[in-house]
Amino acid sequence: RLVRGMQSPTPMPTDDELPTMTLMICAYNEQDVVKEKMQNTRALDYPKDKFRVMWVTDGSNDRTNELLKEYPEVDIVFSPERRGKTAALKHGLKEVKTQYVAFTDANTMINSGAMKEIARLFMDKSVGCVSGEKRVAARKEGELAAEGEGLYWRYESTLKKWDSELYSAMGAAGELFAVRMSCYKEAPSNALLDDFMISMLILQKGYRIAYTADAFAVENGSANMEEESKRKRRIAAGGLQSCWWLKGMMNPFRNPVVAFQFVSHRVLRWTITP
Repeated sequence: RLVRGMQSPTPMPTDDELPTMTLMICAYNEQDVVKEKMQNTRALDYPKDKFRVMWVTDGSNDRTNELLKEYPEVDIVFSPERRGKTAALKHGLKEVKTQYVAFTDANTMINSGAMKEIARLFMDKSVGCVSGEKRVAARKEGELAAEGEGLYWRYESTLKKWDSELYSAMGAAGELFAVRMSCYKEAPSNALLDDFMISMLILQKGYRIAYTADAFAVENGSANMEEESKRKRRIAAGGLQSCWWLKGMMNPFRNPVVAFQFVSHRVLRWTITP
């Protein structure tokens, strides 16, 4: 099956049918957001006996770990050495015991029904990764960098929705995505876009990346144009790196639909107009 076409939506599973899930938060010196993030996490609608919360705080030397000890449901994974987010993800994944793991950032807030919506999409055995929607909020009115970033992500979300309806989304954003642990594959340790590579390696193995706007993460946009420019340059460099690593997916004889989606949505954007 190369094109999904119109299908009936998967019904929401009952609490008894829901799988075990870990929410992993990689954080470096995030003491200022621990309280708000944990309030948000505790408000998530998911059976407590099937849900784990893990903070990976490698290299943190502020009060992050101290503050997290006030929350008995949190598993703290810590190493004093800071080796970057990709290494932190790998460190945390070694400790995961659940069927699925969802990734998010410390400074993003998730809607209460996100975990159940992600679990619903995983009921389809062809789905190996679920991408939630990223939403950008301006810190104050008239903040051009944030407003422009928000407009870009609305455009990007529309493309992901169409990609997912055709066959598969082309990658996931690190603000909120989840993977089926049985088909997870490590991204290269020097990956600039670790979230994108993790999701695309799952697609490369023959699973789909499902996209949903009903599981979303909200974060503040860039404070100014300089900050946003720096972030976009990193994404452009990571995009070129990823295109080279995933060049085999451009072969139309392997999967013509994936090749078309990957070339049109990712390769052309990142090589011709980064």
